[in-house]
This record gives sequence, structure tokens and C-alpha cells, in this order.
Amino acid sequence: MNRRELLKHLLQASGGLIAASVLGGCQSKSIDPLFLLSLINPETPLPDHLITPLEEFYVQSYALPSTVKADQWQLKIKGAVETPLTLMLQDVLQAPQEDFHLTMECIGNPAGGNLIGNALWTGTPLLPFLRQAGVRSDVQEFALKGADWYETTLPVDDVMRADVRLVHRMNKEPLTAAHGYPMRLIVPGHYGQKQPKWIVEIEAITKPKTGFWENQGWSNTAEIPTHALMRQVQETRVWNRQNQVNVSRDGDAGWQKGVLLAGVALDRSSSIQAIEVSTDNGASWSQANQNRPNSPHEWTLWRYLWKPQQPGKYTLLARAKSDRQQQPLEDANGKDGSSGILKIQVTLQT
Repeated sequence: MNRRELLKHLLQASGGLIAASVLGGCQSKSIDPLFLLSLINPETPLPDHLITPLEEFYVQSYALPSTVKADQWQLKIKGAVETPLTLMLQDVLQAPQEDFHLTMECIGNPAGGNLIGNALWTGTPLLPFLRQAGVRSDVQEFALKGADWYETTLPVDDVMRADVRLVHRMNKEPLTAAHGYPMRLIVPGHYGQKQPKWIVEIEAITKPKTGFWENQGWSNTAEIPTHALMRQVQETRVWNRQNQVNVSRDGDAGWQKGVLLAGVALDRSSSIQAIEVSTDNGASWSQANQNRPNSPHEWTLWRYLWKPQQPGKYTLLARAKSDRQQQPLEDANGKDGSSGILKIQVTLQT
């Protein structure tokens, strides 16, 4: 049973309390191109950051958005700790705050899918609170729970990192209910599955445990692989439900002036070293231009100026290479997160 089928089953079993319809929010409502066509000009630099508007940012939930009130929110740090803590919202807000860019992706995002977005988040490191609680030496994992009773787990070393944060703002705005208001957890390098919204409990446990989606067969590590996504061909956005594009011969966006291919690339922990593009179904590859984000947890932006010589049908591919690995052509296991390459079919008109 896949995620969509499972949520439909829960919807039927719960009389409507569990919503499969939230998956519909994963699709972008906008059809505007991500990049201006001026990026076809090599002299036009790629932007340092590309932020996904909140109304376009995908939503994936275990249940309906929680209705936690800010003045009633609490985060309990419990289990195998020396001093259990109960934090109120002001306890978190009074800690040192920082802004950071991070790209979040759903583990169910297919090759070239649209269940991915980049945001400027605001929050504070979790680590000082864990140190205040005094995590015992025999702790193996943390069980992370949201107010909707969603639960997942991560090894102790993954959670006790300085870049794991409690966040309360997204693109300079308070988190919406759908994105975890008033507080969610961000764990860089992992799919959204491991980053609970409406976080209310962190339990230190001494034996391994699996969470909700993990018990349905999804990856228990949920680490983001090295992968590139082609997101735009000329003025058309492309992803898993829009992978056939027609490009006219003439005009400002005509293929005789060159075709802009652009997209993003991401890895769990390493910088993207190169993005390669093929316009002949993988027979040959050329290196794309890219930006260099400061954090490996923010997507790398790339573009390639394709100069076709004749009309016809073409198959376009894009792949990424990080410090860790080269992106494979095919997915190994879809429930570990998609790392395969989407084929974009392009027709250049006569």
C-alpha cells in the first residue's frame, strides 16, 4: 500500500478525521517559469538563492493540520535524560535565533517531481536544550512526535547536531498551520519524513524503534541522495506531470535563439560539484553552469544553453555529481527516495 492509498484508507476508516486530500496541496498552483528567459544569456548570473513562495511549497501530512495554539504549545524532552524538560514557546523564542536557507523534499517525490521547495527558515538550535536535559550515554535514538501523533525516529548523533533546529518562521512569516505552526523540527540532510511538524515531544530511547511511515516500508534513514531535477525548458516548467514540451522555431522564445534548460540539484550533506545535461537520451553529456550555495542543504541552481541545429524530437536528461557520488540513471528503490533521472521529451517545431 502506497502513501496515497494508505491515507485514503485512513480517511474512510476515520470518518474524515484523517485527510488524504492534503496530498493535493503538493502540486504547484503557479505555471510561471522559475527562471527568467534572460538566463539564456551567459552574462546573466544565476541568483544566489531561489525561494519557493509559501503558496507553492508542497504539503505532505500524516493527518489534517494540527490546531495547536501558541499559548498552549509545549515541547517535552523526556525519556532517558537526567532532567526532563518542558519548554514553552517563549523558552524557544528567547534563545538565540538564526536565519538559514534549506531545501525540503518529500521522500515520495518521484524523479523530476514537484514535492520539493526551498525556504528561508528562522529558528534556534535544539542541541542546547538536549544538553540541558542531559542525554544519557545509553541512548540510541530519539523518538520525535508531532501534535497530530505522527512519530518518527533518528539516531542520537543525527539529532544532536548543531544544525538541527526548532523553527517557527518560513520566508520571514510565521509557520502556517499546514507547515507546522507554531513549531517544527528541521533535520538537514533528511527528507521531510524525518522532520515532524507541530513538534511536541522528543523522547530519548535506549532501543531502536520505527515510526509511522517507516512501518509502512519507507526508508528508516530517509537520507537525501545526490540528484538533479530539470525544472524548466525555455519558458515551460517541467516535472513528473509535465514532461512533454513543444518549442516553436521563431520568436523571442524560439529554439533558433537557443533553448534554456534549467533546474536544481541536491545532496544530503555534500556540495554539488557538477551537473551534466544530455539532449540525446544519454548518448553524450555536457556540463551545465551552476551556482555555489554556502550550505550543502540548499539546492544548487543550474542552467544549460542548448543550441539545437534542426527541428525534431529530443529526449533531455540531467544528472548531478556530488563529493559523495554520481547520480544513477535509474532508481534503486523508490521507498528510499527517488534518485533516478526524469526523461523530458521535447519537440522542436519546424
